[in-house]
Amino acid sequence: MKVTAGSISYRAARRGGVWIGTVARCSLVGRFLLRVARVLGPVLAASLTFGIRYVGTRRLQRDGHPLSVLAVSRPYLWLRSTLGGGALGRATDAVAAAAGRSRFARGAWVWVVGAGIAGLGCGRVALLLTQGAVLLDGTGAAPAAPVLRIIISAIVVLVGLLVFVAGPRLLPAARVSLAGRGLALIAGGTPGTAAGPQERPAGGPVVVAATILAAVAGAAAGLASGSGAFVVVALVIAACLFALVIVRPEAMLVAVAAFPWLDWAARRLLGSLGPVWDDSLLIFSIALLLWSVIVLRRGELWTVPVTLPLLLALAAAVGSIVVREVPGDVALFAARVLFQPLLFYFLGFLLPKNRWWVRGAVGVFIAASVALALHGLYQYATHAPMPASWVDVRETDIGTRAYSIVQNPNGLGAFLLMGALVSLSLALARGLSRAHRVWSAVACLIQLAGIAVTFSRGAWIGLAAGVVALVLLAYRRYFAPLLAAGVVAWLAMPQAFVNRLTFAFSSAYITKSLAAGRLYVWKMSLQHMAAHPWFGVGLGTFGGTAAVTYGYGRLWVDNFYLQLGAEGGLLLLAFFLWILLRGAKGLVKGYAMGEGPYVRALCAGVFGAFVAVAVANLTASVWETLVVGVGFWFLSGLATSAALHGATGAAGTGEGRPLEGER
Repeated sequence: MKVTAGSISYRAARRGGVWIGTVARCSLVGRFLLRVARVLGPVLAASLTFGIRYVGTRRLQRDGHPLSVLAVSRPYLWLRSTLGGGALGRATDAVAAAAGRSRFARGAWVWVVGAGIAGLGCGRVALLLTQGAVLLDGTGAAPAAPVLRIIISAIVVLVGLLVFVAGPRLLPAARVSLAGRGLALIAGGTPGTAAGPQERPAGGPVVVAATILAAVAGAAAGLASGSGAFVVVALVIAACLFALVIVRPEAMLVAVAAFPWLDWAARRLLGSLGPVWDDSLLIFSIALLLWSVIVLRRGELWTVPVTLPLLLALAAAVGSIVVREVPGDVALFAARVLFQPLLFYFLGFLLPKNRWWVRGAVGVFIAASVALALHGLYQYATHAPMPASWVDVRETDIGTRAYSIVQNPNGLGAFLLMGALVSLSLALARGLSRAHRVWSAVACLIQLAGIAVTFSRGAWIGLAAGVVALVLLAYRRYFAPLLAAGVVAWLAMPQAFVNRLTFAFSSAYITKSLAAGRLYVWKMSLQHMAAHPWFGVGLGTFGGTAAVTYGYGRLWVDNFYLQLGAEGGLLLLAFFLWILLRGAKGLVKGYAMGEGPYVRALCAGVFGAFVAVAVANLTASVWETLVVGVGFWFLSGLATSAALHGATGAAGTGEGRPLEGER
């Protein structure tokens, strides 16, 4: 860093940025914008609609709530005292305490894992040898692929043996290793230091028996032909994860943060169960939430800011279905597309958490977003095939649009918006470690490159809106430098990107769009809203995923708000906008009340992402992409809860301290 700070280029760029900022603040336009911000700030803060004074969250109690809330809070508190404070709760606490004192919890489980991995590799090697994997082919040479499989299996054996030999010493060594210290710095934590000699847990008959059984089970899985080995390993991993989240429900935050990749793996590996895995995850998560707050008492239920508008939106959607006599299968599918992602806001908001789990979930979310961006960049570099309808015939300079595992460039761009703006906020935040800010900046650059190669105009416009919202909320000192960087980026941008954006405003595109394109469908949406203002033409019957799936039409509205108003009417649209407003106000209040730089930066970044995705939905209904909807609402609930609950005492975290701990 000293070399960089002392270079001529760095000093010239820094002086140029300072000069641009000074000029912008002293110019007539700059002073006008600053004066407008000073005037609008108090006005908006004092208004009932946009002010954050009445946005908050309270623990569910026996008294002091409206009757509708008491109808939920009193049964919940009774169950909490009866089950959590009764025999079931005491038995669960005793089991958890015994498990924490066991040899397995002190590191003996590493022996079991190592034995299982070594047994799996040995079984796979034996299977390949018995099947004649190394026999010569017709040309007299050994086939390459089977030999490669044997080499991979031998590596698995070696890894298992190394893990087994290391045993309980593996975890302390990993924490102080170069990789472990690097991961700690990236996550913003404190790198581990070498610990003194620790007591080595004795094996004992239970540990020995478990190790032998793991080796035998691993060998049996390796000897299974076809995908049998994978199924066995997947079941074992699932069982371990199930045990983990039962004891530590906070771990579900990390699982949901990796939703895009879990969704991709589940839909390809679970066969006929793949399409319903997300429903199973949601149901299991809700059950786990109730288990944690009622039996384990590791958290508490709170009032959620978006509950009232969500219930009213659900009532308006049901009214549209009933009044317009929408078929049951269409209505169920459309309601699921609209409301299922919203439930993840409640999971992010209510699942028990502390500062470490919040950091871990955000880190996994950013890592998943970076992986998607890298995959998208690889697709762009290798000219991955795409449908011809994704670009106009006149856009000959676009070889491909990145879509990654999302299978939709607009959806990929919207998801990357969230990761990029959170990373940008963490990179700009003062008070975080330098390594954390640097790695956040690197992640942001990768995600911005991924957004660029999606060629999603909606994502680009949303990015601009999100950056402006982020800067105005938390980083006004960076407004002029970021504006200058945007101008330079526009001038230095390859011509293909410039043409993609400007083509949307050309007369050729507008003429074509008015004839049978986006503008034509927008006009139809407005006509439907004028003809059926209260309940629309029926939820799921015009211009969305449900309408196209069930054959109501082949044209997409490509504007979530117009689609919602045309299908569900102005009532549903108004209630949904109310949900968005309450969610945004919760993030702004979280930023104002957040304790410490990390939580404040997180709320600011999520607010910028909130605005960016909301703007991106003006040109594409990206909320109907499952991974975008889940990530959007989960991240919003997580950040709001981390700030508001931390400011009110972090009840239910089991630690009695705020969700913050930076230096």
